[in-house]
This record gives sequence, C-alpha cells and structure tokens, in this order.
Amino acid sequence: MSCSTGVVLAKVTARRRRTAEESREIILTVAARRLRQHGLDGLNITGVAEEAGISHATLLHHFGSSGGMREALAEKMTAQLISDLVEALNANVPLNELVANVFDALAAGGHAKLIAWRTVEGGDDEQTLDVLGDLFERLLNSSRQALHTDDQQELRQIIYLVTVAAIGHGLAGDVLSRLLKMSDEEVEQFPQWMRQRLT
Repeated sequence: MSCSTGVVLAKVTARRRRTAEESREIILTVAARRLRQHGLDGLNITGVAEEAGISHATLLHHFGSSGGMREALAEKMTAQLISDLVEALNANVPLNELVANVFDALAAGGHAKLIAWRTVEGGDDEQTLDVLGDLFERLLNSSRQALHTDDQQELRQIIYLVTVAAIGHGLAGDVLSRLLKMSDEEVEQFPQWMRQRLT
C-alpha cells in the first residue's frame, strides 16, 4: 500500500460518526429547505433522505414515520418563527421599521409556507397559538404607541394587512410578480412601498 493510500484510509477510518441529535438536525434542515423550495411535495421521505445523504431506513429510525418527521419539522420551524418575531418586536425602532421587521420575519425563512402548511393541516397546538397571540398583542401595543392612537380597529386592520401581505409575499410572491410582470427591483421595493403607505 502506498503512503498516499494509507493517508486516505486513515482519514476515512478517523471520520467521526454523527450523534443522533446531529443527524436529526441535518434531516430537519434539509426538510425545511425542501419545504421552502418545493412546498409539501418536498417533504417525502425518499427525497429528504437522499438529499441528507442517508438511507430511508435511517430517517425512519430517527423519526418513526413521515408524520413524525413532519411534526418535528413543524415544531422546529414554529420555534424559529416565534424567535424571529420576538427579535423583530424587541427592536426599539419607529413604526415603519417595526412593520418592516415583522414583514421580514413572516415572509422570510420559509415562515409563510410553514403558516400555510399548519393552516391546511389544522393549525398548531394551543400553547403555540397562545405564544403567537401574545406576540401579536405586543405588536398591537407597539403600534398603538408609535401611532399615538387607541383606535383598536384601525390597529388590528394594519397588523392584519401587514401579516397577510407578508405571508402572501413569502408564499406566492414569485408567481404573482411574474404574472404582473414586476421587475426584481419592484418586488424588492414592495415592503418599503407598503410601509410608506401605512405610515
């Protein structure tokens, strides 16, 4: 055996095995990317396993079933959505920047597809809905202070508009912009355009 072959063999045998937690994290990262790129069709076990570089059986070993993988993915993505919304709300910024932060948090990172997916499948558990409800209550309070108004209906309509626009932008923005023949620049400017109209 040549010296170079011995070095290659040493590297192969020295490769560290992943822990179960590391393997689960890789699988969920791949599944989240496939959800963003392909929608629910991207969450088939065969495709996720292949892209993660593992066998179908290994994926089932970690999650038990396709449903188990989907539930774990939903929990992980919901936790990230909550974290992103908390970060958006914790920034002490004027209303127009707050609107931008919330819009970005909802439209980016696959959150729009997560919300659509959870809506189609029957929503989230009560605890998650309570946490999200608390976050939106904080958003209403921040908006009330920034706009110097107690008009609850107006504030709810603004939050509703921003949220629906962000989810629609994240979910179907690519298709809608092509149908409307919008340039990439126009699409990028949409959140700013909307903020200006609101404030």
